[in-house]
Amino acid sequence: MSSAIRAFMRFRKSDPLKLMWTGGASLLVLAGFAIGGDNWPQWRGPALNGTTDSTGLPQSWSEKENVKWKAPLPSWSGASPILWGERIFVTSPSAAGTGPEARTAKGGMGKRKPEGEDLLLLCISKKDGKELWRTKLAGGNYQIGKQNMSTPSPITDGKSVWVLTGTGVLSALDMEGKILWQQELQKLYGAFGLNWGYGASPLLFDDSIVVPVLHGMTTDDPSYVVAFDPKDGKVKWKVERPTEALAESPDSYCTPVPLAGRDRSEILILGGDYLTGHESKTGKEIWRCAGVNPRGSKSARSVASPVVVDGLVLACVKRGPVIAVKAGGQGVISGTHIAWTSDAGFDVPTPVSDGKLLYIVEDGGLMSCLDVKTGEARYKKERLPRGTYSASPILGDGKIYAISESGRTVVVAAGPEFKILSENPLDDDYTLSSIAVSGSELFIRTSTHLYCIGK
Repeated sequence: MSSAIRAFMRFRKSDPLKLMWTGGASLLVLAGFAIGGDNWPQWRGPALNGTTDSTGLPQSWSEKENVKWKAPLPSWSGASPILWGERIFVTSPSAAGTGPEARTAKGGMGKRKPEGEDLLLLCISKKDGKELWRTKLAGGNYQIGKQNMSTPSPITDGKSVWVLTGTGVLSALDMEGKILWQQELQKLYGAFGLNWGYGASPLLFDDSIVVPVLHGMTTDDPSYVVAFDPKDGKVKWKVERPTEALAESPDSYCTPVPLAGRDRSEILILGGDYLTGHESKTGKEIWRCAGVNPRGSKSARSVASPVVVDGLVLACVKRGPVIAVKAGGQGVISGTHIAWTSDAGFDVPTPVSDGKLLYIVEDGGLMSCLDVKTGEARYKKERLPRGTYSASPILGDGKIYAISESGRTVVVAAGPEFKILSENPLDDDYTLSSIAVSGSELFIRTSTHLYCIGK
């Protein structure tokens, strides 16, 4: 075992949420290192990259095959389930008909099922799908475009759970559902100004809960990033995040990504025409890189989060270009640190990588595979089963899992050749959530149920 891997293992044991270890001042990320096990503590999993080293994952299922249990949910949501031990946590609006109905702030992307105004956190038994408890986090839910105010995914460290609503209410709860503290971002810093509502998930990293608010479409207030103390909710730091982006381009729905090194730890933020790296202890901007919106589009809002792999940060805003930025820079690095660019652009789902190849799923149902080191396409825009793909793919056991909004998961072989292994339908018409993994089981959230899929 190399010294770098031994150091990584010590780092992993010291804090299971600090998994983007990098070696030396140059911040060279260990490629393709994912953690399996029972816990999936946040959106994109324990390594924050959508990968797992779990084996024996199911390849085929349906409503009548390989469903261990299915649990009813109050309503639909874009939030992904998270797991710790025998507990699953999911956010949801209250059910329609149980109180005031959520209003529609802005339509235009299809008619959504009715839902309630309350925003909830549910705890579900991993063993049998029984609901253990539910806690009301806030009111004020509404529908806007493709989402509602329950989109951000929760986070847990096995002792507490942190949840951010799309209305800006950040809550900490114990494992039995008791609220420990709350903060309301819009009361602290003003109204959110995103065209399609707030949708980023918070990040637990370096003993902070990090929340990005990158906006500009409907406000002149500056964008910012703020960090809260996980224990008591006090503000640890807040920094403005300047941009010259116009109209909708300042808006970002991306989740922050950590980059931890021996000499410094960074938080990566994508949006407002830039990819930036910030000191995790202070929020101070270390570097920024342009190139994600070279034509200066006024509608280049950011949805897919950055991906860190093999010493590169891979980013894309609204269908391209894809840029690969070398980690470890200082100041403006647009002219010095872009390793390659590709026209295999994407929009909503965040890609996934096995450390050598980057797998891209476009929301229109096309899939591409790029070499991480060079950006060369191994295959490009291959057709998945028709549908809209909003959830981000995951990778494990040599397979890529991509689920469409209709609840149909396509399983594709990992590797440089495009090969569909199976198509797996569930009864649904509006699935937005990414799949979670625990052991050899998959956990799939549709608009009506949470499924446990296993052999």
